[in-house]
Amino acid sequence: MLNNENIRIRHVEERDLDDLTRISNDLDIRGEYLPCGLTSPQKTRLQFKENGLSTENRETLLVVDKDDKMLGKIWHFKSVPYFNAREIGYTLFDVEQRGKGIMSQAVELLTNYLFSSQQINRIEIRMDTNNLASEKVAIKCGFTKEGTSRGANYVRGRHVDMHIYAKLREE
Repeated sequence: MLNNENIRIRHVEERDLDDLTRISNDLDIRGEYLPCGLTSPQKTRLQFKENGLSTENRETLLVVDKDDKMLGKIWHFKSVPYFNAREIGYTLFDVEQRGKGIMSQAVELLTNYLFSSQQINRIEIRMDTNNLASEKVAIKCGFTKEGTSRGANYVRGRHVDMHIYAKLREE
């Protein structure tokens, strides 16, 4: 478990699955910048049973407060097979908590953990070019903008451009 004075990042537990699936499938909570595909509760349970939502290539974690209230999720994965890198994705479920630095704290905790536990040289964050809140998280956490991938993601019926931010181990 990763933690600071405000939040904890922990693995998903079986008791979380119903709420996690319900919240993850709520398109209003998910927001306008993430793809709108729905995941069935059965598929989530099957994946959890197989690997606890944690594999060598992808790991999903929860961001919770000190009382273990689920605030959001953060995940990391190997996006490009030949890169010595991981990509981080995140979403804050609790709309009331947005803009308070929770995801910046979570990204910092996970970034530090990944650099200390894995032999990777870079961590990437990609976001819709209109997602200013996510861009602020990347900048606040010391990531450097490397460019924009045009038409790289399909979200709510249209292709969108994505900014690419990265942080190297030495930074």
